[in-house]
Amino acid sequence: MKNPANQYIAETFVSVADAKCVVDQLCARCCSYCSSIDAVGVDRLLAFEDVRATLSPADGGLQMRVEGRNLISFYGVRMLLQGQLDTVAIIAGTAVEWEAVEPSQRREEVPPHQAGYARRRSPS
Repeated sequence: MKNPANQYIAETFVSVADAKCVVDQLCARCCSYCSSIDAVGVDRLLAFEDVRATLSPADGGLQMRVEGRNLISFYGVRMLLQGQLDTVAIIAGTAVEWEAVEPSQRREEVPPHQAGYARRRSPS
């Protein structure tokens, strides 16, 4: 996704066991839908046409953030992640609830030349 000014941003935290493994499985299941998957440390950045998703394993679970310019694509990526999450992990607690984030809290892109950055293109 080309450095957008994202209008739509949402985050959720999901309690799952072995979040790093869950992130790897989500990336494997979603790679055919996205244009690239980047790795920054333990975080994974999934790039779609008008949307990007950040998967961050954390203590006790998984933090997911979705940012996009197109409302339909934004909700589509959220549903893709949520649907695939249900197939790869047992979610502790109730349903996944996404919270809106103000665009002023937008995360900066990580330049490819920074240490810890690895890029993997999805298979064609």
